Amino acid sequence: MAATIHLIRHGQAAFGVADYDQLSERGREQSRLLGAALAPLAGEGDIAICGGMRRHRQTAEECLAAMYPTHAPQHDPADASPSPVDGRGVGVRAAPQTDPRWNEFDHQQIIARHKPEYGDHERLVAELSRATDPRRAFQTLFAAAMTRWSGGEFDHEYSEPWPAFGQRCRDALQAAADAAPSSASNIWVFTSGGPIAAIVQHLLQAPDAQAMKLSWTLVNAGVTQVHVARGGLRLSTFNGHAHLYGRADLITYR
Repeated sequence: MAATIHLIRHGQAAFGVADYDQLSERGREQSRLLGAALAPLAGEGDIAICGGMRRHRQTAEECLAAMYPTHAPQHDPADASPSPVDGRGVGVRAAPQTDPRWNEFDHQQIIARHKPEYGDHERLVAELSRATDPRRAFQTLFAAAMTRWSGGEFDHEYSEPWPAFGQRCRDALQAAADAAPSSASNIWVFTSGGPIAAIVQHLLQAPDAQAMKLSWTLVNAGVTQVHVARGGLRLSTFNGHAHLYGRADLITYR
């Protein structure tokens, strides 16, 4: 039986605060709605994989609890760094296994290489707060920083250049596919927009510039599906978010 890898982007994070790596209340609601929408697909033999970031874990907790309401994984809120576990049989008790290859790129370093003065995160937050539209101001800054990172000319300035990031994401995808037993129907992967865009770019054999454009369109708590077939990995659905329709306030991109 062919399995499907569901690449789930985290819910809305806490934009504009010192610790971005956590879900907002809206992000938690988005994650619960996604879990409820995916519940008809859930099976006891499914596998769950989670990036190592806090917003990934929180999205997984909310989503899986809604997906498997009678067998939600147990999590101690005081445990900021739960240990990786098997992840099989997540419909019973297991938490997702942690694979840091699903982590987002280092956006703070990418911005700081573009604008060194923003190596001081507090200064960046303060200046954005004074903008007429902080989100739009950040998007303009971030797009320019991403273009510099992915252009290839300055690879030596980054701890993880764009080509290395893309390879990491492809390795994570292949590992998820290889880990699926023949009985599994679904592999639930909780990650960020960057890895999803890099994987879709790879599967479509699109140029690097297209990955940047893809990443801007990804909705928080959206799902992209990849089929694991005999002929290889095949993109099935990109950026699905019908579970958020009818609530414009829940369709967010940051």
